[in-house]
Amino acid sequence: MLKKPPIFSLTGVYLFMGRGYFVVLFIILCYSTTSGQGYNPETGQWGYISKKYVSILTGYSTGDFNLKAESAFSNPQNPSERLWSAEVSDVSISNHIPQLILKFGGWKGWKGAEMELSFIAHKIPSQIVYYDSHGQIFVPPTSDYPDGYYYPVEPQDSVDLSNGFLKFNLFSVGGSVYGNIHLSSKIKPYFGLGFSLGLNNITSKYPGPGSYAAKNVMAAFGYDINNAESLNTTDFGGSLHIPIGIKLLINEKIFFNTEFRFSKNFLSFGSSDAYLKERDKGTIDSFQLNFGIGTFIK
Repeated sequence: MLKKPPIFSLTGVYLFMGRGYFVVLFIILCYSTTSGQGYNPETGQWGYISKKYVSILTGYSTGDFNLKAESAFSNPQNPSERLWSAEVSDVSISNHIPQLILKFGGWKGWKGAEMELSFIAHKIPSQIVYYDSHGQIFVPPTSDYPDGYYYPVEPQDSVDLSNGFLKFNLFSVGGSVYGNIHLSSKIKPYFGLGFSLGLNNITSKYPGPGSYAAKNVMAAFGYDINNAESLNTTDFGGSLHIPIGIKLLINEKIFFNTEFRFSKNFLSFGSSDAYLKERDKGTIDSFQLNFGIGTFIK
């Protein structure tokens, strides 16, 4: 008669088969569930203890900006198409002011939630990019061309962007939900998902990021884009973010917070004026590293 193999043998087989992570995950979940509990003197029972807190974080972020721009005017030869369109991808961005995040949150057991107010400031540093441009741009009237001039545009070999070509100041209000992993009574890793709405202020010393790709063409016809009105616009926008961090509880009142966050901001704005007016849509994909301190409240 065959004997049933001992449980540790089965575990060993699973480990060697590459499935041991199921066992490890089960142990972590069991441990985090029990270590997240505490004794409630009012009820005389063990259970999850809720925590409420306020925290402030600051840090650094880097990432990419992706732009899709098009003329606000239709093509005279084909009214169903825009006069021109331009795209540019993977434009590097960096902070020009340290970011700041104020959080109000709480957790009970493995579930947590936060509301936050945030300010994040990015800029485009000097770099060479490649526009994918199509259509024809209307060069505004000059002394040599009093009626203006339509000039075909095509993909650019390269375009030089100066430091601070665009600056983004993002003010937002949002929230997130997250899951706690109670490694111990003092160490609380977490991961979550959040959404924010806010105001996006975008500035540049140039009129628009799309028409800028044709600045050399316009200069050849006597139009200097530097003489046009500079960009300064504020519009509504939204963002998604994925926070992954850890809270280190110092005592019953204070904790330190380190957080890594991936964020995607959605931008939509109008730029330039008169003949060069354009519609712009873009995204900012940023990776943020924040450090902060918080206090528990009752």
